[in-house]
Amino acid sequence: MSCRFEEENVVARLPSVLLGLILLLCAPFADAQNNLGELLDAGGKKLSAQDFQEQLVQRLLVGPTAAGLNIEMIYTSHGSVAGGGTAPGGIGRTGLGGQWRIDASGKVCTSMILGGPVASGGPVTGVTGGVVLPERCQSWYKLGERYFLSDSDIDRMARVLPRTLKQ
Repeated sequence: MSCRFEEENVVARLPSVLLGLILLLCAPFADAQNNLGELLDAGGKKLSAQDFQEQLVQRLLVGPTAAGLNIEMIYTSHGSVAGGGTAPGGIGRTGLGGQWRIDASGKVCTSMILGGPVASGGPVTGVTGGVVLPERCQSWYKLGERYFLSDSDIDRMARVLPRTLKQ
């Protein structure tokens, strides 16, 4: 009789166990937002220019670049950016600097220099030995405690890069 009770108990729990397994297997995929569509579907919200200034300016942000560099940077209240980055695996370190602004559409436009001295104030000039990156205007999003930036705010397949606040 106890054997039949155990069989009924296992059969009754089977749907719960299967659901738990499915959720466990899908968890890493649900957590990772690789493109704008996945981010928006997960509940990500676009930051306004004011939200960006209130939540991220003067705060240290960390995350990967599209090229695989791991960066730590700060957007200052005076319109400059500063920080540094390391190659994957922690090999080599480079400084970064530049300027940022908000354009008429509310995107954050950043011009940066990697690896060379950066002039403070005004446009990015006076670089010797650094790599000047062209200005990029990007939209910022928030999902939970994480931030994301994207080159597009309409292309659902556009790549998003995560940023977190360093405590």
